[in-house]
Amino acid sequence: MRNVSVFFTGQLLTLVDEALIQQSQILAFPEPEFYDLTYVQRFLHHKDMNLPFLGPDSGVWGTISNPKNHSPDLITLCPRRKEDPFSGWVVEKAIVNLFRCGCYRFMKPSKVHGVIGYEDTKILRITHWITSIVASLIPILSIVILYIVHSMSARLGIIASFSVLASVCLNTLTSAKRSDIFAITAA
Repeated sequence: MRNVSVFFTGQLLTLVDEALIQQSQILAFPEPEFYDLTYVQRFLHHKDMNLPFLGPDSGVWGTISNPKNHSPDLITLCPRRKEDPFSGWVVEKAIVNLFRCGCYRFMKPSKVHGVIGYEDTKILRITHWITSIVASLIPILSIVILYIVHSMSARLGIIASFSVLASVCLNTLTSAKRSDIFAITAA
C-alpha cells in the first residue's frame, strides 16, 4: 500500500508543479493596452452589435461610460509589438483620425470578418522613416550650424542645445534604455 501512496503523492506534486508553471506563464501575459481595450468597449456597445453581453459577465471589458471598470485579470494573448513612444502615439492617433476623416470609404472590408481596418505596419513604416530622417539630420544640422557660428560661447550653447535635443529625440523616438541615452549624449 505504501507504493500506491508514494505514487499518488508524486503524481499530486507533478500536478501542483504543472499548475504553478501554467500560472507563471499566464501571469507573464501583458494586460491589454488602453487603446485596444477602449476599441473593444466601443465595438461591444456599437449600434450594429446585435447581441450585447448580458448577465454577470457583461462588465468584463468595462463600458464606454466607465472604461476603467473592467475585470482586473484581463490578459492579451497576442499583443501588439511594442514600439517606441512616438510610433505608439502616431498609431493610436492616426488610425482614429483616418476613420474620423472618412478615409475608410476607400478601403474594402476584410474577407474574414467583414469590417474595415487599418494595418499598424503601414503606419509603423512611416514612423520608422521619420525617426531615421530625424536621426540623420540632427548631427548634420549641428555641424552646419557650428560651422556658421564663430563665437565660442555661442558654439558651446549650441553643443549643449543639440545634446539636449539628441537626448529628447532618443527618449521619444526610440525605445532606448536610460543608460543608452546617457552614454550617447555623454559622447
